[in-house]
Amino acid sequence: MKKLFKLLDKWLDYLNMTVMTVMMAAATLVAFINVVLRYIFNTSMVWAGELTSYLFIWSALFGAAYGFKIGLHIGVTAVIQALRPKVAKVVLTISLVIIFIYLCCLVKWGYDFVLFNYELEQVSIDLHMPFWIIYLCVPITMSIAAYQVLLKIIATIRIPSDKFSYDMIMKEQH
Repeated sequence: MKKLFKLLDKWLDYLNMTVMTVMMAAATLVAFINVVLRYIFNTSMVWAGELTSYLFIWSALFGAAYGFKIGLHIGVTAVIQALRPKVAKVVLTISLVIIFIYLCCLVKWGYDFVLFNYELEQVSIDLHMPFWIIYLCVPITMSIAAYQVLLKIIATIRIPSDKFSYDMIMKEQH
């Protein structure tokens, strides 16, 4: 079972990094080309601004999901590290459970929003792309983030209370 989680984790890392990188590169390229067209040739691609925005959003959300794995998000690690190991473990576990519940709510709300937009059959003005495809990044990325937090919860629970430290959690995830 642990092998399966390692494989899934590796695949999710690859997915996050690839989507994040490709979307950011594409957004930068589209924006650059549009600026060149506008200032040198006095024309522009009407859809470039909308596409650039959506690409940046996808890149940011996949980056945020990856941030949960590497511990990039704002936390109270200084407080946790100042506590006794047993108390720190309880505080961190409660904090992670709250984050996990919140991310699960975002997955559910994102999924409902995608379905709602699918049923409306609305499309973006300039790209003529269905909105449900654009909004699909929310349930996908929040699912990945929830999975990463769940792994941190499991890792936190597994460490003996008297030997607990936040650094051990970060080392176990890499």
